Amino acid sequence: MKTRLEFEKWPTDLLIDYALKIHHRGIREEGPETLARLNALAAKYNELIEVAHQFGESLNDLDEHLMKEENILFPFIYEIMEASQEHRTQQGFHCGSVQNPIAVMMSDHEGETARHEHIAYLTHQYTAPEGVESEYQAVLDRLKDFKESLEEHILIEDKIIFPAAIATEERNIQG
Repeated sequence: MKTRLEFEKWPTDLLIDYALKIHHRGIREEGPETLARLNALAAKYNELIEVAHQFGESLNDLDEHLMKEENILFPFIYEIMEASQEHRTQQGFHCGSVQNPIAVMMSDHEGETARHEHIAYLTHQYTAPEGVESEYQAVLDRLKDFKESLEEHILIEDKIIFPAAIATEERNIQG
């Protein structure tokens, strides 16, 4: 996925703030409204029942995932970065290395990517059938936007934040 912003040039703590303020907030604000609209459509269009189920499961799983990032992983990454900037040894993590919770988060990301690919498949790549109400395409557009935002979120974490945290932790241990 190519983004307009050059995230790889951003400081890690700023990227975490961006993920929290833009992506986490967006999932929690946009997700429930999209699901409500999707459920209303699924009551009229049977082909959307499985889409609504999959999207609802995604929101449930993402809520748990986001809480783990916010309450466990990101605070520890902030500590790793702060210890590195202050040239001091960081405190140990109750889960061992930061690599352990990162592996769990990346596994979650793989599952959500697959789920949203399945939603794209079920909706014919977010294309409404001929002759349906305009709300149908509007909700599919929201699902597509949600998926694209989730892809950006995963890219930022998996390709930039997580590798930076691991590398910084390794330098702190060796240093």
